[in-house]
Amino acid sequence: MFLKRHLPLCVPGLVIFLSDLFLVPIQLTGEQSDLWAPLADQGWRPYLGSVNAPSLPQKSEGYLQVFLDGGLNQQRMGICDAVAVAKIVNATLVIPHLEVNPVWQDSSSFMDIFDVDHFMNVLKDDIPIIKALPDEFSWSTREYYATAIRGTRIKRAPVHASANWYLENVFPVLQSNGIAAISPFSHRLSFDNLPSEIQQLRCKVNFKALVFVPHIRALGDALVHRLRYPPGQSQASSTDYLRETTDQNGKQNPQKFVVLHLRFDKDMAAHSACDFGGGKAEKLALAKYRQTI
Repeated sequence: MFLKRHLPLCVPGLVIFLSDLFLVPIQLTGEQSDLWAPLADQGWRPYLGSVNAPSLPQKSEGYLQVFLDGGLNQQRMGICDAVAVAKIVNATLVIPHLEVNPVWQDSSSFMDIFDVDHFMNVLKDDIPIIKALPDEFSWSTREYYATAIRGTRIKRAPVHASANWYLENVFPVLQSNGIAAISPFSHRLSFDNLPSEIQQLRCKVNFKALVFVPHIRALGDALVHRLRYPPGQSQASSTDYLRETTDQNGKQNPQKFVVLHLRFDKDMAAHSACDFGGGKAEKLALAKYRQTI
């Protein structure tokens, strides 16, 4: 069964039949058994300890909006960057707007995917966050910026821009207008030469503040359970499926599994500009597709 990468996440009653997922057996020799051994930490430690971060200012300079394009993973990275940029320019962050991807056509909003109250609570001591703009700024919408050049929109933020770039280009817009909207906003903050508290804040967003809404977490738990405890022979349709194993007490032992995303989607195939053996027709089709997205 092939599943669309971005299923509409807010559709009530969405059901994925777990028995339809393919389970591929992995046979390991004795020499390969250490494949499942925990990796050595190599000295790496979580970057979430306490630091002497600046206290939350009593008043922000204005509201920061970001419009996140790309797929969900790029949007996740953009959310982390948006929080960091809001901290850099002392802005109140408006919950980020997730653009509809031209390939997947997924209209899910931030609140459809992520637990927004948890997000705001975890970051309450780092930056001010609001779910929606106050009435006096309600005009600042995606549609508003699509119709003309606007002084409150930052359109040409460089990829991997420095903290100083935001202080020089976004901070003045906030001071003059009380609001700044950055679009597009994908990979727009550097990973180098940033203050340690900003890097740490990124990690805090990624690993603590961003959690899925309950029904997505429940689906994820069900998928993992399905992979760790696959059905027995009576429920499998071929000898290629993993076998159910039990310990001496009759309890099923958890299986190990590997998840592989081939990343062979139409948009990636088009932008790779590789030859996939489909002849002239395929090359022309992918070339045309590149012009439409």
